[in-house]
Amino acid sequence: MFKDKFCKWPKLLRFLVFISLIPPLGMFYLVYSNLAPAYLLNETLTMVGSFNLILLTWGLLLKIRAKKYWYRSYHIGKTMLLALIPILACGYLLATDQNAPRVAQQVKSQYVEISIN
Repeated sequence: MFKDKFCKWPKLLRFLVFISLIPPLGMFYLVYSNLAPAYLLNETLTMVGSFNLILLTWGLLLKIRAKKYWYRSYHIGKTMLLALIPILACGYLLATDQNAPRVAQQVKSQYVEISIN
């Protein structure tokens, strides 16, 4: 795996990170234009964030191997920084999501009596 000809492993990592940024951006656009419910953005960010955690561990392996075997810096750190964006966004949404239970959000019906004197 680590016999790197034509810089293929860092290029594949960079490609996968850029591809992983497309679903959250598309879902954000749909939620922003009220074409999709907001909870879909949370689900999309959670899935992409977990995928990017896998990419981050692979990026760490590549960074260690790049220094050890290839004696080059392929700017893997910058790619890994891009992979952190969905993870941080998911963490921010989960931290700021202060939804009360569904029962507490239900509207209580009130009766109003009007008397005419």
